[in-house]
Amino acid sequence: MTPKAILFDAGGTLVTMHPARFSEVVEQFLGSVPDPERLVDAHYLAMDAVVRNPEIVANSDWWKWWLGEFLGFAGLEQSQHAVDALSETRGLWQDPLPGALDAVRAIRQAGFAVAVVSNADGHVERDLAAAGFGDLFDVVIDSTAVGVSKPDPRIFDFALEALDVAAEEAWYVGDSAIFDLQGSQNAGLADFVLVDPFGLHDHQPRVASVAEFARDFLTEHAPSD
Repeated sequence: MTPKAILFDAGGTLVTMHPARFSEVVEQFLGSVPDPERLVDAHYLAMDAVVRNPEIVANSDWWKWWLGEFLGFAGLEQSQHAVDALSETRGLWQDPLPGALDAVRAIRQAGFAVAVVSNADGHVERDLAAAGFGDLFDVVIDSTAVGVSKPDPRIFDFALEALDVAAEEAWYVGDSAIFDLQGSQNAGLADFVLVDPFGLHDHQPRVASVAEFARDFLTEHAPSD
């Protein structure tokens, strides 16, 4: 069944940490920064670490734990000072992932509603605009703004109601096999696709990027003229 709407996660799906901004925050604590590409790789490896340590999700400080893992995978010291600074910094997630802008634009131009549902810090709409997404999305749902976070299914209700589509008429694309997969399943969405460039979860429908998702999705579902 062809959906009416595609919902996206933000960090690790559409955007990643801006390398220059990241450097500004951590260099004072670490004295060095990695290659920007290594930062992107570290994101997905740290997300996989959460899957392998699911008890962390029940911990109120899971985000700081993730940041420590992220630093380690990036080849940096897992400094608590750096973790604390990163957790308190806003405006980090402003670097668009390759092809993401064109992918969202193509899906929208093909006639599908597009939205973002993100566990974020209250600034995700601003960060997406700074990354160049501007007014591409019909609605952006930020967990801090609405007071509920994935995998709680209620966060998806805000987007579905704004789009006036049923859960079974929407797909979700995200980078977390816990928060995104479980959340979308809890909400009853029609399908979930995992952004998993390392192929760490081959049991799950996956793509290496949103660009790959858009190409494959539109090949199968784009309306005919």
